[in-house]
Amino acid sequence: MNDNSNPTTNSQLANLEQRALKLSARRQEILTSDSEQALDMILEAPSPATLVQSFPDQDLYFLMHKIGGQDFLPILAIATSAQWEYILDVEVWNDDRLDIHTMTQAFDLLFQADPKRLLRWIITEKPDYFEFFLFKNMTIFIREHDEWIPEDFDDYITLDDKFYFRFPHRIDPDTPTETRDKVDKVIAQTAPELIEKMLRSLAEMDLSVFHGLLMETAAVLSAETEEEQFRLKNLRLAEKGFLPIHEAIGIYQPTDLASLRKRPARIKSREIFDPESPLPPQLFTQFIEGDNLFIKALELLDPDFIFQLQSEIAALSNKIISADRVKIKNPASIEKIIQKATAYLSLGLEVILKEEPQIEAARDLIEEYFLEDIFRTGSRAGIQLKTKARSWYEKSFMKENSLPLSFLTEDYLGVLGGLLLDRPMFYDNYREGELYRHFTSLIDINSTATILNQIIHLDRVLSQLPLDLNSFTHGVLTYKSLLLTLWARNRLDLDNGSECSLNPIEPQVFKPFFAALFSSDTPGKIDGIKTRDLTLWLAEALDNEGDELPEPILTLLSNLIEEIEGEYSTVTSDHMDPRFIPHFLLGSDTKKK
Repeated sequence: MNDNSNPTTNSQLANLEQRALKLSARRQEILTSDSEQALDMILEAPSPATLVQSFPDQDLYFLMHKIGGQDFLPILAIATSAQWEYILDVEVWNDDRLDIHTMTQAFDLLFQADPKRLLRWIITEKPDYFEFFLFKNMTIFIREHDEWIPEDFDDYITLDDKFYFRFPHRIDPDTPTETRDKVDKVIAQTAPELIEKMLRSLAEMDLSVFHGLLMETAAVLSAETEEEQFRLKNLRLAEKGFLPIHEAIGIYQPTDLASLRKRPARIKSREIFDPESPLPPQLFTQFIEGDNLFIKALELLDPDFIFQLQSEIAALSNKIISADRVKIKNPASIEKIIQKATAYLSLGLEVILKEEPQIEAARDLIEEYFLEDIFRTGSRAGIQLKTKARSWYEKSFMKENSLPLSFLTEDYLGVLGGLLLDRPMFYDNYREGELYRHFTSLIDINSTATILNQIIHLDRVLSQLPLDLNSFTHGVLTYKSLLLTLWARNRLDLDNGSECSLNPIEPQVFKPFFAALFSSDTPGKIDGIKTRDLTLWLAEALDNEGDELPEPILTLLSNLIEEIEGEYSTVTSDHMDPRFIPHFLLGSDTKKK
């Protein structure tokens, strides 16, 4: 249908779009306000119900935790049943099991918000779900007309002298304090009080429905009910982008450049407003900030296209939430998800661009390819390093000889530890405030790959040395103390042609070697001759004198010498204390007290 065929319809559509944009701006303002101000903005709106019911389920759930359950009751009272159901779907499940504790808390909030509406909705729309909750909390006895009331029914409650129920988990007033402290007070106290109020209200509304509910609750098959509710919950959440974990994990599946999907031309252009289309959550957009390539490129995009990208960002974030099993209850949890998403997207853009990344080129890629594919391209770069690290370690000299990862010392251990995580991360060592952070650029990937190559070459060298690891008896064994001790023992002629021994060097024997290290013309400096000597010794030990050592090993040895210079440049051989020279395996100095 062309634009002029139905002027009235087009005018109505334009009005609906304008109204939707105003509501969207209002919601965004509420989401970014503090909790007290957000609550006031909703309750003081011209039409609070319209505003609340326009919120995407995910945004409203976030607001509930931001504002606080009790303060949120007026908003829950005017929320839709679908919004209520979303709260139950994401709040009360612990993996594939219903958590009775959080179920009780969620039902308690909804009952306080609107008791009769909750009962009507839960009985008509989710009876099995409600019966499971009752079954887990109460015992039911149905008395026939000719039966006497049993003598032990003092703790049973009845509203009609026919249906009796009790709460086996309820705390008895005479229960000792120490026992009370060990029980779940929500299940033992809140649940019985809540259920009793709910059942009394239901009986007042319709006694026959009350009877039917208790009869069905007494016959619940809990395992089958829970399994079916789990299936239905997954279906509802999948419609909102929350896939089951075994499917959501595919967001990290590496993709190569040849597999990137291009956007259809209609997606690149401005789409006609559709009032029936579900609204994407807006809670993520406020946390998209920083200075990586992806965020800089966003600033160059057309506002209309950015509005369309909100759906992709939300879908991508929801898959990460599902794959990582995160519950979004506070701004910090959302911020972490967005940090991961933008980091992988930025890395993916650099991988695709290959050369020096340009913001304009990155913008063009965002317009051309789906965000999910760019994300998975970034994921691929980290997973390739992880795969390389894992493959090496399984067959490594270190693992074969049961050497702990601490053998690699802090920096190497940090890099390798980050790669062996379920989701490989960059070892930042608090340079930006965190020990580990997500890979965000090819610089991160390349620097990590360089260190991993050094580790692999080091392991290969160790496997070729005629080592006697059983000779290690004293000190802290690291690759540094191993190599440097072997070098020192060789130059001090302590091995007498035997295998590379790790027996500690006596301090008095070691002192001349230590003094020779710093014998350059500049005090506190180690000249290049010592670095070349360390390299020459290792080549001799490997029977590799005719060939140049690999570049990663040459860099490692050079770094070792620089580290020794930095650590001990102010220490003289006369004042050397072997307890504080961990780079060498030294014996105890019996002359020191």
